[in-house]
Parts: sequence; C-alpha cells; structure tokens
Amino acid sequence: MARPAKAIFFDLGETLVTQNIEDNMVTRNALREISPILPKRVSPEGLFELYREGYKINETIRSRHHVEIPIQVWMRQLLERIIEDNPSDQLVTRAIEIIVKARATNGVAFDDAHSTIQKLSRRDVKLGIISNVSSHEVAMGILDNVRLTKYFDAIITSATVGIRKPDPGIFRYALMQFRARPEEAVMVGDSEIHDIGGGYISGLKTVLVDRRHRVENSLADHHFHSLRDASRELESH
Repeated sequence: MARPAKAIFFDLGETLVTQNIEDNMVTRNALREISPILPKRVSPEGLFELYREGYKINETIRSRHHVEIPIQVWMRQLLERIIEDNPSDQLVTRAIEIIVKARATNGVAFDDAHSTIQKLSRRDVKLGIISNVSSHEVAMGILDNVRLTKYFDAIITSATVGIRKPDPGIFRYALMQFRARPEEAVMVGDSEIHDIGGGYISGLKTVLVDRRHRVENSLADHHFHSLRDASRELESH
C-alpha cells in the first residue's frame, strides 16, 4: 500500500470470535430462562416458534434495507406476541439481560485472534471493530469475555449506528471516529458481502479471512484462510 494505514477495522463474528454452541441452541436456552418470568404460560417450543417467525420478518427488513432493528425493539415486539398484551418495561429489560448474557458468554476467540491483535496494537495504527449486531452490549460482552476489549480504540456496532454492513454509512461513521480517509483504512472480515463488498464500495482496502474456504473469486485486495496468515500483510500496512 502506498501509505501506511491509519486504521484497521475488524469484523467480530467468525473473524475474531466464533460460537461455542450453535445459535439456535443459545436462543432456546435463553428462552427457557425467560419462560418462568412471563405472565402467562407458553411452551418452550411455542416460544421458539414465535421467536423464529419474528426473526424472519426482521431479518428480511435488515438485509434488504441495511438497517438495524435494536434488541429493545424486537424484544418488546416478541414479548407482545407471546403474552398477547403490552409487556412491562421490567419484563422487557430482564428478557434482554438474559438474551445478552447468553449470547455474550457463547463467544470464543479463534486461536490466532489474540496474537494478531496484540502484534498490531504495538504499531502506530488505530484498531476498531465494525460489527452487525442488534445489541451493542452483546458485542462488548463477547470482547470482554475473550479479553480483547483493551486493544480496540473504537467498537462500532449496527446497534448504535442503526446502519448495517455492507451499507457505506457504517464504514463512513467508523472512519469519522478515527478521522481517517477511506484510503487510509483497512477492513478485515469473513463475509464477502458485508465486509469485503461493503469495504470495497466505501473505498477501504480489504482483507478477506476465509476460514472455511468458501470464496473462490473475492473482491478483496488480499485473501487468506486465517488471521495468522493475514497478520504479516496487516503488519505491513
């Protein structure tokens, strides 16, 4: 690259961390914990079906329009459908706490995440996270649990910005935090659409970390199969 990077942004899920239990299991466990605090009795299976229906509707809106639907909004919607009444603020807050805790404790760092981030943190470059997630607290909880928080100068989530990758808006917002121009920044991620496509149209240099060997012809400037392989390239930026 012609000039050194001012900022390197990382995606979170499946780039730095992965899930130690499959997503549906995490949701089922959380709903099982929410069940006893509901004002009416609903079977765990019934809860999960209502959750899935709501998720599908929200996911269509999210992916089509690249907007985030924060956890506070969809949890209230979900509880309204479950109890067929207006949920109390206390119930909404408690249900969110249960979901956030379940998701945050389910993240584990890939074995090459710490070494890569530690090396980069010693350089004169700012490090940031850009993550599509409906709860900022989930992202923070995951980073705290895997002990990566201290290395990042900014943690940008769609939950706080309201915009999801690949929309350029979230990348512009992230660049503003570091007062960096697109050509002074790098986006590292596992998703060809969200991270690489979004970074590319926003004018950032892009690094694909394709751990599962899923992508053949990537738009990325660099294509690796692990962060360990990518680290030398990132250190040269």
